[in-house]
Amino acid sequence: MMKNRIERLFEYIAKEKKNVDCVLISRSTYPDINFFYFSNAKGGLFDGSFLILYPDGRSKLFTSTMEREAAEKSKGDFEIYVFSNRDERIKLLKDHINGQNLGLSFSSVTYFEVEKLKENYKGNLIDITKEINFTRAIKDREEIQNIKIASEITSKTFSEVPGMLKDGLTEKELSFMIEFQLKKNGAEALSYDTIAAFGANSSLPHYESSDSTLISGDFVLLDFAGKYNRYCSDMTRTFFYRKADQKQKRIYDTVLEAQILGIEKLRPGAIAKDVHNAVSSYIDNSEFKGKFIHSLGHGIGLETHDTLGISPISDYVIEKNMVFTIEPGVYIPDFGGVRIEDTVVVRNGKPKILTPFTKELLVI
Repeated sequence: MMKNRIERLFEYIAKEKKNVDCVLISRSTYPDINFFYFSNAKGGLFDGSFLILYPDGRSKLFTSTMEREAAEKSKGDFEIYVFSNRDERIKLLKDHINGQNLGLSFSSVTYFEVEKLKENYKGNLIDITKEINFTRAIKDREEIQNIKIASEITSKTFSEVPGMLKDGLTEKELSFMIEFQLKKNGAEALSYDTIAAFGANSSLPHYESSDSTLISGDFVLLDFAGKYNRYCSDMTRTFFYRKADQKQKRIYDTVLEAQILGIEKLRPGAIAKDVHNAVSSYIDNSEFKGKFIHSLGHGIGLETHDTLGISPISDYVIEKNMVFTIEPGVYIPDFGGVRIEDTVVVRNGKPKILTPFTKELLVI
């Protein structure tokens, strides 16, 4: 499985006509998630470790004595080399880098790391951020299964939220209850910090939950998700507590129809920005023009915002087995907002929604 990922990476590198002899993926200073993508290493943090990838699909994992057991139990496709101090680490790096052209993801290394690398490697450093991003964007069967399980755990937890709501409940209290339930349902961790926004607070897309209390007529915007086997899910639903007025219902219906449109257009061969623009135009042709104020979605995988996004400047072609969120919203300051978000995998034909909890307007 990892061999296939490495070979695909070098295919993208060749397609871009870049001359790269091998690729370095480091876990030294900045926690590069690409390390886990190309190694599938488990059971450790692997701080200070690094991978070297070769065009024939081989890989070598270099790690400390502390992480030796975790590396061996991972049973990856990689050869394992162990160092016990900084000098041994540097020697291994020098001995195993091939050629004069070393590929790096410039977006995943710090200036300090690059300067240290230059002290020990005198060849050319080639940026392959784009190639890594496109390799990771197309998910294999194992990745999709992990995201599917994470999404099912998240959906199950959403189904339990209505029973948690009561007068006087605070956003922080609800967040704590949700996070406990996610773990109880099988999530290994949170994909990101939970957003629980009541009433007018729901007009802030990246709101931080507070001590605001729940009252009748409130929007209840909830954005939370769990991880499974390191892979994230992502999901948002908006409920109404005890009652919803006509304006709230119109906002909800507009966002739901926009989301259905966005999912329908998520097909192989589509240009990503065209999907965003179709949804944005739909909302702008409603009474809520200008109230959709963020990108339509983003990739999902080992990171919540995983490689590619769906925005007005996303000019790449969507391909089968890419996994995205589709999350339009309408936000009205000092009144409230609605966002509906699903995790969706691109298929030949109709996309598959991995977060199946109902999108029916719910007054709880």
